[in-house]
Amino acid sequence: MSLLRINGLGKVYGKGKACTQALKQVDLEVNKADFVAIMGASGSGKSTLLNLISTIDKPTHGEIWINNINIAKLNNAKADSFRKSQLGFIFQDFRLLDSLTISENIAVPLIIQKRNKEHIEHRIAEVMDMLSISKLRDKYPYQISGGEKQRAACARAIIAEPELILADEPTGSLDSNNAHNIMRVMTEFNEKLKATILMVTHDPMSASYCKRVIFLKDGNIINFVERENNVQNDFYKIIVEHNSKLQQAN
Repeated sequence: MSLLRINGLGKVYGKGKACTQALKQVDLEVNKADFVAIMGASGSGKSTLLNLISTIDKPTHGEIWINNINIAKLNNAKADSFRKSQLGFIFQDFRLLDSLTISENIAVPLIIQKRNKEHIEHRIAEVMDMLSISKLRDKYPYQISGGEKQRAACARAIIAEPELILADEPTGSLDSNNAHNIMRVMTEFNEKLKATILMVTHDPMSASYCKRVIFLKDGNIINFVERENNVQNDFYKIIVEHNSKLQQAN
């Protein structure tokens, strides 16, 4: 069943001769419980696409349907409400607040939703246990490692059980070992919690954890590959091959 459906999406920045067409007639469908990676070179439109889906930016033309709501047509107040209630985010730079403890950072989406204290405490304990970070509860972001910060960020993304998780280069600031650990966490979200995840990444290793990889070039989707029955290592090799061909074509 389709959760996200994009039709004829385009985004133009600027006007006249100075304009830049960041996205051109993009069509995309993501089903519930899917795990999809978007890959492409810098300037291919990856970040623009994520910003449009997250309601942070508005398209020049086209439609973005999430749960049968065309979010491209929402006014700023409704877009803000939708973002807070329906979407979860994981960022490369973690976006944790140094003035809050780890448990307080994780609780932010539920506090914004004005959930009761008992529910918040229950969910904090649940997600921190799931990510094996219960011992970090009363620590501050500046007291923990990068890998631990990203685990906390993942806990924050899932705590309110959003319809869609958007991940922007979630392993970009991590070493190889922590990158694999975070991708295992996201796989667990997808497989056990049936979370729907759309991830932008430049890293074939991270993409190999996904069920499908979409390749963007010059604002267009030009190819995609599906994992199907491939083991992760074989899927990784397929992604590397497609990514290499894409770069050679530049």
